[in-house]
Amino acid sequence: MLHHKGEHELEKPDIQYPCIWSYKIITDAMPVVLKAFEYQFSESRQSKTGKFTSFHLSMQVNSEEERNTILNILRDIPSIKFIL
Repeated sequence: MLHHKGEHELEKPDIQYPCIWSYKIITDAMPVVLKAFEYQFSESRQSKTGKFTSFHLSMQVNSEEERNTILNILRDIPSIKFIL
């Protein structure tokens, strides 16, 4: 979450590492996720048509660099359509 610094400027949030970070992913197939990391993974809900399923993915991250690396890994998984 970004905080408003001024009218048009956003300030980065102050995140204390290590911390538990959660992602919500929306996918059109059961993704194979992050084999190199320990994480908790649970189904959240399915779209009305059944085409998409959302999942909660939580894990400990030790730095902003690690958090961004994980985000980039998730972005590269073709079945993941959105990451929140």
